[in-house]
Amino acid sequence: MDDLIQRARDGDGEAFAALFEYEKQPLWRAAMAVLDNVDDASDALQETAVKAWRAMPRFGGRSAVGTWFMCILLRTCYDVRRKRKRETPCAMGVFDIDADGTDVSWEPAAGLVSAGRSVVRDPDRDEAMDVHDALGRLAPDDRLVLVLFYVNDYPIRQISQIMNVSEGAVRTRLSRARDRFKVVYGEGPSGVFKEAEVAR
Repeated sequence: MDDLIQRARDGDGEAFAALFEYEKQPLWRAAMAVLDNVDDASDALQETAVKAWRAMPRFGGRSAVGTWFMCILLRTCYDVRRKRKRETPCAMGVFDIDADGTDVSWEPAAGLVSAGRSVVRDPDRDEAMDVHDALGRLAPDDRLVLVLFYVNDYPIRQISQIMNVSEGAVRTRLSRARDRFKVVYGEGPSGVFKEAEVAR
């Protein structure tokens, strides 16, 4: 990785592309968490790549390159959000389309699995759809901290660098976002409270 970083700093486009590709999925998930719109997230990801490429010679290595990319992405996303001047309802969700454009959206019948002539429910798929719906109904800042911690699997320290806040502030935000997620998840898609065990 260090060799790729040095080559990218020296202007090697292929090395930079390899670095960015390695971090692309976590960046995409964060962009969708903040912007909740496929077109805006795609634009933000592309703009982040351009900004990072231009700034690469000045990358000092004080943080991991993935953390540096993420900081650039989030500033870009917040700029896009300010320009948009309004929040749109969750249309696509956080995980509907991968960064490579592959459609992985959940259709209404996606929780059903055909077993011969009979159709049986897939409980894991149903739960995933409930989680997906609950995430979509959270505020972007709540979605972001949950995605960074639970989906991208970033440690608290890295999230604090990305968000430019203390580790204690990250823990507080994470705790509050988790509490709000539990409430929304417990209500279910219809807004009617359902008994559910929310893990972790």
